[in-house]
Formats: sequence, structure tokens, C-alpha cells
Amino acid sequence: MLTPSQVDAYLARIGSHRGASLAELHAAHTRTIPFEDYDIHLGIPISFDVGELHDKIVGRRRGGFCYELNGLFAALLRALGHDVTMLSAFSADEPAEFDHMRLLVATADGPVLADVGQGGRWELPLPLVAGEHGPRMVGREGDRWFTATRTADGWQRDWTFTLTPRAFTDFAPRCRFQEHDPASHFRAHRVAVLVVDGGRIALDNGVFTQTGRPERVLSPGEELAVLGERFGITLPRPWY
Repeated sequence: MLTPSQVDAYLARIGSHRGASLAELHAAHTRTIPFEDYDIHLGIPISFDVGELHDKIVGRRRGGFCYELNGLFAALLRALGHDVTMLSAFSADEPAEFDHMRLLVATADGPVLADVGQGGRWELPLPLVAGEHGPRMVGREGDRWFTATRTADGWQRDWTFTLTPRAFTDFAPRCRFQEHDPASHFRAHRVAVLVVDGGRIALDNGVFTQTGRPERVLSPGEELAVLGERFGITLPRPWY
């Protein structure tokens, strides 16, 4: 549970306010708090303590990956009076429960999916209604739901999930896999992503990309500088 002062600091971090709508909070979050996994490469354990996550993401102005970002965002929404359920999601490439966290938020217009831990792929929540929603799709197969993104080759699925409520700590074992297993994507990739005007900026193992512009290959020192200048991230120490 976040305290009132923690809520105010969090809202200040994303440039929002207590009267903001869910969509406004979601968009503000993706534009100010980067998706990033550098703690994994620094050997710093991922915490499932909301206070410690608040200190990292709000106090030290870092980012995080899905469990951290959606976990803390859920705490913010609950503190603001929203009814939030954590959901376990998995992809076709990695069909393991708890591989990703999604949030189901009750609204006056029906349940919506929130996800600020996808590297900026969702700037706004999606209604939990089967069908096309602009460049996104929500589908249902029995008790399983899925989301997909429109591409040049048609619809590409990203995550499959059920509506079974989960506790935050249910995701901890899979998070440990992401942190430590050599097969983990995050062990192999230093990643930072942030939504900006006109698209996204991203770092992936020292390759910097910005929507619509050529990629740049950076030295470790240049990568560290870009983390600070473009993503607002100051690491406690270099990874190299």
C-alpha cells in the first residue's frame, strides 16, 4: 500500500494528478518511466516490495521491467481507488505462466486491460471486449484471452492470458528465471525503451534506435551517457 505522500511523489514523477483518468495516467507513465532491465546486468535483485520499487522508480528515477512497472502501477491505481486485478500472461514463444504481468482494471464502462510494462507498445489501456481496437485486437478462445498487434503481414499475437486473479508474489519465481537463467531474454539483452513524440527510443545491447531514424551503435561509455541524456537513467555503477 502506498502512503499519500508516496502517491503524490509518484504522480509528480509522471507529471500527473489525482483527478487524472486511467487513460491519462497510463499515457503519462509510458512517456516518463522507461522500460529497462539494467539491474539484471548489475546483479541487483528485483524486489517485490512496493516500498522498495517506489524508491527505485520514483525516488531514484529509474525504470524497470514488466513486474516492477505494472506492480507499482497497480499500487498507484489502488491507492487512487481503482479495483485492480493482476493477471498472468504468456507468449507463443515462451508459453510459461507468469512470463508477463497484465492488469485488469474495473471502470464504469466495463473492465479494461492496462499494461505499462511492454516497452511502450501500449500507450493507452484496451477495453476487455473481443474485437479490433485501432492497431490492437482483443480475442477470446474459451477461458483464454489474447491480444494482437496489426502488422504489415496481418495480426500478430503478443500475449495470452486468463482472468484468474494473481498475487504480486506469484510472479516472483518466474522473475528469478528472467534474472538468472542463461535462457532468459533479459540476461542476454540490456534494454531501455521510452515513448516519445513520434514513436519510441530504444537501447538494445548498445544499439540506439529512434522511430524513423537510422540506428546508432554505441560504445559502453556512449551507452551510459545516452541512458542519462535520453532516458533519464542514472545507474549506481557501470555494468562493464
